[in-house]
Amino acid sequence: MTEPDDVPAERTYFGGQLLAFADRVESENVLGSLDGLFARHVLGEGTSIRWHVEPQLDEWLKTNAGRLESHSALAVLGYLVDLRPEWLPEVSNVLVSGLERLVGRDPYPGDRITPMYSAGIVLGLHLAARTVRERVPGFLDWLRKSFDHRLREPNDLWIDLMQSHVLAELTGEPAKVSDLAAMTDNALVAAFYLLASGTGVTRETLEELHVAKRRAMLAFLRADPAHLEVRHAALWLHFAEAVAATSADQLVVSVLQVSQVLRRFPPAMKRWVWDPSHHRDPKRWRVDAEREVQAILWVMLRATFDDVVDEENLPKLGHSAYRADFALPSLGLLVEVKYVRTKHHFKEVEQEVIIDSIGYLKDSERYREIIVFIYDDSCSTEHHDETRRALINLPGITDVIIVSLPGAIPSAAERAAVPPSGPSAP
Repeated sequence: MTEPDDVPAERTYFGGQLLAFADRVESENVLGSLDGLFARHVLGEGTSIRWHVEPQLDEWLKTNAGRLESHSALAVLGYLVDLRPEWLPEVSNVLVSGLERLVGRDPYPGDRITPMYSAGIVLGLHLAARTVRERVPGFLDWLRKSFDHRLREPNDLWIDLMQSHVLAELTGEPAKVSDLAAMTDNALVAAFYLLASGTGVTRETLEELHVAKRRAMLAFLRADPAHLEVRHAALWLHFAEAVAATSADQLVVSVLQVSQVLRRFPPAMKRWVWDPSHHRDPKRWRVDAEREVQAILWVMLRATFDDVVDEENLPKLGHSAYRADFALPSLGLLVEVKYVRTKHHFKEVEQEVIIDSIGYLKDSERYREIIVFIYDDSCSTEHHDETRRALINLPGITDVIIVSLPGAIPSAAERAAVPPSGPSAP
């Protein structure tokens, strides 16, 4: 998506762009429009658009009587029965007949343009087949196989991603979304649609996701939607309205920022108190256990984020009860703290995190991500990378931060030799 020379200056503002993209989608907000129905499905009810894409069914069937078994007509019916399940008895025979005919066809005929490269048609056909799957059990399998066909060569990554979205809905297995930095604008916003819909997952780092989202937002602000297809405009509007729907705090606060705050732990410990020079009143703030690390992190997090919850109780899994060290409900984020005493303790901590992560996120409607913070009292830095790589690939683990005992605090052996005095924790 490029920036035309004649884009009005007011459209560089976010609110103006939302209106401009909505106007572009509105151009297909007409009865029975395939592009309008695609946009309606993508945007749903959470938009300012008042939809007028649902025709009177009897009238539409009469008008399209001669083409009811075409790809586009079947796709339109798929969107309509998804919106109005009560219409299914009236059109089910039409859907069954049309879908059965498609199963017998080559999805990529050499002498004709295939509808499989139309995201609007493919999604609509999937919705249609889903409603009559028991009567046409072979169609969804045919559709899935068409995505693996040897002749399949989509000329645009955004189409490939939308097919991956449908495939993920068919199989229940999210598509792997990678290399966001190399994606063109329309592909990038399609990738964000998959991630938002749960049909795509990514192993991109928080920093990479932040950069990609910033690039997408800049592209949105600079674009003239009049030059876009309505299907593309709908995906962009979905992306931008998701940003607009968040609170003012959410526009500033992100999971990435929580990671950034936690990564400032080492420099923050520069002035940590361990001063035995005053014989009558020595100051020694010990960090000898996980609870002391939690106390330090509480001060760091609560000073920055308003909704930090200390020791959040989570739903039970079987006979086991779970309680996360910290939670930020507005971000759907948990922070788990671990204390490593010796280099041999890393393996034990890894196992604890593996078990905890399953219990924390299983059947949780509030929390989706976990940041693991590990304090290494042994300064065994040679083990940090291996532990981080072992944990960062776990489902739901967004970041793994490992810090070592700061130089301001003596080693464990030296601390043990000093009798406690002064405050024992911050």
